[in-house]
Amino acid sequence: MDSLINIRLYRPEDREALLAAAHADGHEVYFPTHVIEKNNEIVGYLSLNAVPLVLSWQDSKKMGPSDSLKEIGFIEGSLQHCAFICIPCDPESPYMRFLPKTGYAKYTVPVELFIKSNVQLADKTKGD
Repeated sequence: MDSLINIRLYRPEDREALLAAAHADGHEVYFPTHVIEKNNEIVGYLSLNAVPLVLSWQDSKKMGPSDSLKEIGFIEGSLQHCAFICIPCDPESPYMRFLPKTGYAKYTVPVELFIKSNVQLADKTKGD
């Protein structure tokens, strides 16, 4: 039978053990807020709300580069208390060229973004 897991707040003294365990399993560690333990050993971590996620849309015909700079300024001003900001970007978006020029680094590990709603929306693909 599997033993129970324990999820607790991350502490700075967890850093070395967490990094070693993740690297030994071929993974990296990003912004840990909690560690997952099993049999008194760190076997994972969580990053819960450690990095704000910014989703955006701009009309491709009505928004220009200066408008985009103003938007980035608003985002960064609104989130100035945060150490990091995450902006997912469609590969076809003009922002793919723009974001690196404004200091954003591309996360190069291929991932899929999964979303689950805790609220009932009329059309989950279009929002309200």
